[in-house]
Amino acid sequence: MVVFLKKVRVKTIFTAFDPVVVEPLELCCLKSVLNNIGVESYIIDNLFNLEPPQNIVPDAIVLTGYNVAENQILTDAKSYKQKFPHAKIIAGGVHVQVNPNDFHSDFIDYVCHTTSTTAFSELIKSIKHSTETRIDGIDFRKGTASGSEWHKSPPKTLVERENVIPDRNLFRSFSHKLHYMEKRNVALIKGSTGCPYGCSYCCCKLLNGGNYIPADYEAMTDEMEKISADYFWIVDDVLFSGRADALQFIEIINKKRLKVKIIGYLRADFILKHSDLLSLLRSAGLVEAIVGFEATTNHELDDYEKNTNALDYPKVISLLKKNRIDLTALFMVRPDYKIRDFTNLYKFIKKTGIEVYTVSMLTPLKGTALYESMKDELLTDDPRKFDFLHPVLKTSLPKWMYILIFYVIQLRLVKSGRIRKYLTGK
Repeated sequence: MVVFLKKVRVKTIFTAFDPVVVEPLELCCLKSVLNNIGVESYIIDNLFNLEPPQNIVPDAIVLTGYNVAENQILTDAKSYKQKFPHAKIIAGGVHVQVNPNDFHSDFIDYVCHTTSTTAFSELIKSIKHSTETRIDGIDFRKGTASGSEWHKSPPKTLVERENVIPDRNLFRSFSHKLHYMEKRNVALIKGSTGCPYGCSYCCCKLLNGGNYIPADYEAMTDEMEKISADYFWIVDDVLFSGRADALQFIEIINKKRLKVKIIGYLRADFILKHSDLLSLLRSAGLVEAIVGFEATTNHELDDYEKNTNALDYPKVISLLKKNRIDLTALFMVRPDYKIRDFTNLYKFIKKTGIEVYTVSMLTPLKGTALYESMKDELLTDDPRKFDFLHPVLKTSLPKWMYILIFYVIQLRLVKSGRIRKYLTGK
């Protein structure tokens, strides 16, 4: 049996700069699952010029992609089904999990709306042995493209970590190309499932039926020990959900005497409340914190159900600088922003000395509560426009002015020594 694992990508405005290039971790995990059951598989990803192997006919093709790739996934499914009519087409990934009905296409055979790799393994075995097995968490289509019916399955929610170790062959082949801005040779690590917080604009809380499974730091560090990376980007939605997590992480790193450099997501309230741990975390290897500030006013944060205090943000930034932890600050601008709102954000970035940041446009993601409350106000339903770089809601300012100011704010990044180091490769 042969399975193609494809990361479906669409280009964005920043594609040419590629400030972040990382391995398709989800597909590397699926490849590991297939390795364990003796199934031959190939990762297809145009980011790494990995094309479908010639003269090989797949029995199944897995398509995953971000929300912006929704239409492209459906287009690719049709193309593959026409080229390989006997291959089973499987759609999966975060966006598919949250919006499975949108992928009930005549050219897709299975839609995975679970994070369970065990369910995926069962599906591949059923395809291999031509058995019709109903699997929780996986919808399936019966019939032909000209006349078929979709059967929905009950959800499958994980209650404990499955401990799948990703196949790292792609990382070893392309480690010289993998980077988080100026930080090079970056390996991705995933420990937790879901998110313990419930921000209205984010779909992470919706994954796994809303059930959050914390990371196993012992297993995480065991995995790091086996990878020759200069940096480890832990892509859990939050690196630590509380003080006990951070203390356990520090203890394990110190016990193993690991010398690692870690990039991870921290919340502003965690940094402030547990500031005494920052020096210990820096010694344990935390070199960069990605912090979702989102806004600089509390009325905006209240609307986002962020549960942080914007008045604390300057102190949070100062604490990270004091402890020599790099910061990537994440902000969002709303469609009702006036010139003064953009100006205030720019002044905040300048005054606090933030060197690296991203500014996104508030974009309701399909499947979230925010999307449901604002879908009647959307200017477009083109998934490619939902990349956080296009206004998809009516703006208070003239659209051209809103877009111009949005990109002018981004220009301050050229003053960043880290950005210049990335661009020059020095």
